Amino acid sequence: MPSKIIIKQSTISALMVGIFFLIAILLGSSVVYMSSSIKDEQNAEKRRTEFKQLGIDLANASDYLTDEARKYAVTNDKTHMNKYWEEINVTKTRDHVISRLAELHSPSEEMALLAEAKKNSDALVNTERHSMRLVLNALQEPEAQMPPEVASYSLSAEDQKLSAEEKLAKARDIMFDAKYDADKRSIMNPIDKFQQIMNTRLEAELESARNATQRAAILQAILAVIIIAAVAVLLRILFTQVTFPIRNYTELLKVFSFNKENFSLLAEGSLELRLLANTFNDLYRSFQEELVKRKHAEEKMKTAKEEAEKANNAKSEFLANMSHEIRTPLNTIIGYLYLLDHTEFTLKQKQYMQNVTMAAKSLLGIINEILDFSKIEAGRMILEVVEFNLYEIVREICSLFELEAQHKGLSFHCEIQGDVPRYVKGDVTRLKQVLLNLLSNGIKFTDKGKLEVLVEVIKSGGSQVYLRFSISDTGVGIPEEQMKHLFEVFTQGDASTSRKYGGTGLGLAICKKIVSLMAGEISVRSRTGKGSTFWFTAKLEIAGYVATSSQSEKLNSRLFAAKKLLLTEDNQINLQMTQEILENLGFEVDTAQSGFDAVSLAARTRYDVILMDIRMPEMDGYETARRILELKGIDAPPVIALSADAVEGVAERVKSAGMSGYLTKPLNPGKLIEELRNFLYQGSTESIESSGLTEQAVTEEGNSNTWIDFESVLARLQGKREGYKHILERFLATHKNDHNQLSLLLTKGDFAEAKILIHTLKGISATIGARKLNEVSLRLENALGSRNEEMMAQEINQYAKVLAATLKAAAQFVADSPLAAEEFSVKNKTVYNELDRLVKLLEEGDAEATTVFAACQSFLKSGLSSQDYNQLSETIFTYNFEEAAVQLKNVLTQKSAASTA
Repeated sequence: MPSKIIIKQSTISALMVGIFFLIAILLGSSVVYMSSSIKDEQNAEKRRTEFKQLGIDLANASDYLTDEARKYAVTNDKTHMNKYWEEINVTKTRDHVISRLAELHSPSEEMALLAEAKKNSDALVNTERHSMRLVLNALQEPEAQMPPEVASYSLSAEDQKLSAEEKLAKARDIMFDAKYDADKRSIMNPIDKFQQIMNTRLEAELESARNATQRAAILQAILAVIIIAAVAVLLRILFTQVTFPIRNYTELLKVFSFNKENFSLLAEGSLELRLLANTFNDLYRSFQEELVKRKHAEEKMKTAKEEAEKANNAKSEFLANMSHEIRTPLNTIIGYLYLLDHTEFTLKQKQYMQNVTMAAKSLLGIINEILDFSKIEAGRMILEVVEFNLYEIVREICSLFELEAQHKGLSFHCEIQGDVPRYVKGDVTRLKQVLLNLLSNGIKFTDKGKLEVLVEVIKSGGSQVYLRFSISDTGVGIPEEQMKHLFEVFTQGDASTSRKYGGTGLGLAICKKIVSLMAGEISVRSRTGKGSTFWFTAKLEIAGYVATSSQSEKLNSRLFAAKKLLLTEDNQINLQMTQEILENLGFEVDTAQSGFDAVSLAARTRYDVILMDIRMPEMDGYETARRILELKGIDAPPVIALSADAVEGVAERVKSAGMSGYLTKPLNPGKLIEELRNFLYQGSTESIESSGLTEQAVTEEGNSNTWIDFESVLARLQGKREGYKHILERFLATHKNDHNQLSLLLTKGDFAEAKILIHTLKGISATIGARKLNEVSLRLENALGSRNEEMMAQEINQYAKVLAATLKAAAQFVADSPLAAEEFSVKNKTVYNELDRLVKLLEEGDAEATTVFAACQSFLKSGLSSQDYNQLSETIFTYNFEEAAVQLKNVLTQKSAASTA
């Protein structure tokens, strides 16, 4: 039942403090009183014991003197006499007892009795001296040897007349006669009376102290009752005003629900708790009103959410369909372009094919950016971790842009610092994506000047290394206010950028996400009109040796020999194109154009691997894969999904269907080869050994030419031998005298220019594949920087040998690539027509001449000397068409004459 008394919380607190202090004071007082009573009782007992002992000591001292004096009188042994006087003069027990009793403030009555006993005792001492003098005289002891007290005693004339025997007898009689006993009683009677009086007094004192202790104990009991009563009153107040109300509130709140319209707390307890209950009730009523409003709002939001989900599902479905519909024809286009690249065609056809390839890859890049952005939005972008040659990747990417930079008249420099590890682990595809995007922007927005790529170590520890990649240009630059939003989606430098330069505005946003996944950051420094430097960092793991791409292709061509593969694809064009690619890799390929055909073939034939298109009519790839895996059981081959659907959720569905992997269309031949190799051999070396081509053998074959890795550069140039020949010719012409020039600079002491010379050679050596020259140039550059004479001498000597050998290897390659006259023969009708058309356009001053010249570019490079070609190219692209026409006609005349001869 709620209490009718209302007390404030502050009153309860004050009451608690008051009761606490009251209890503390009462307890303290009772403890002090009890302690004092006990102490008084103890002191009384102690005094009684001490007084009693003093009385006993006094009586014992008197008896002791009597005993010693009598023993001497009987035995005549001086020992007893000496003990007697030692007690009188040294020990002085009687004096000490009387003195201590005085200190203890004994009553005068008791002290008078002691004085009387002392007086009588002194008189008895005189009698005992008389006895001792008689004994000593009888023994004829000289006075000088007697105790002073005895020697000072004078015998009467009568005593002196006695004989020795008589003296001894009288001495004994004195100590035992009735008079001596009477004198003795005169001493002991006061002492006995003293003890009686003293005992009576001390017993009274002790009784009084005991009574006080009892009163203190009673008082403590009373205080305990008072304290218990006070605590009980306090607990009663706490329970009625605090504990019970809180418990009741808690029990009610346990079943609390906003669905109860009439819920309320019964106000009880202290004033504050009642206020809390009333406030809660007011808030609850407010919440009830707000809840009604929210329910209406939620119903509206639910409707809006359902509409948004429908729109989002429609967007996802559209994105999946768009991806599939666009990637399917792109798969065909890029696949056949891959096959066309390995066939013969005319210069015009080659130009067309390059343009189509560029357009297809550009379109694929836009689609991939959109899909990558979708992954970023969904938080589903995941990095792969593979081993790769970082130097090869960076140089490969740089080589792709170096020629384009040269065409725009830009200088291009790529530097990988010496402490950067060659072999690392990470997502090579995403790393290349970031580099390609930044370099593409650098080329796109730079019309004059230079581009520079720098790779350096910023931190390393254990097996981890943090690298910084910097891409600098001298292009248009970026205003400071626009740099804040540069890495946001669909953002470009200005509104006209997309019209002038193209692009979706997604690239840098995707780059930022990729870099963050690689535990790095990306940023930019820029000045309008001065250029920009984009840099990003990435955490990679240091790895061991990784085979080059050219070595891997040779190895794969043997690994896939005699392997049987089932290709399931409902699109006839895609089926034919993919089949041809697989057969070129060495596979024996069976094809199926439906899921039913694939299940039938898999039941009859053992395949090493199955490539399964996902979207097929009647029975899709998921169901087909499940049936094949169920049919084959543990003998089922790996099934790799193929789909143009590059959206979220496909990979999960592929996995749930039991398939081993997932490749998107358009098919990337390199990725296809990598996946097939992984699923067929799962990283084992057994297949490599059985193919007769171990990794060591591949490595030796790839490095057959010690000084220049021709094959890797040709692979980067897509097999364009004539272009590579032209690059080597320029290398020979430009750097054949580098050693002499270096010696001259060092003789002058111009170390700065010498370092620039070696730095330039280091860059071009990486471009042409001269790795040993690149390494020795790097060491020499460091030696020049340190100015260590011994190190410089050693490195210069090594540099001279490697440079000479590299020049010789380059010259040998140029010599081994003969350009027969018929190769440039103007009798080739197609080429002649194009060149004749070029001459006419130049003579007419038609700007189309630049387009025709670009189409004939590779042919002219292979047939003209470097000097002739560069001169013709410069004349045409400076629009000096009349002079260019004269130059071209002279060259054609000379080649025609040489061909006829």
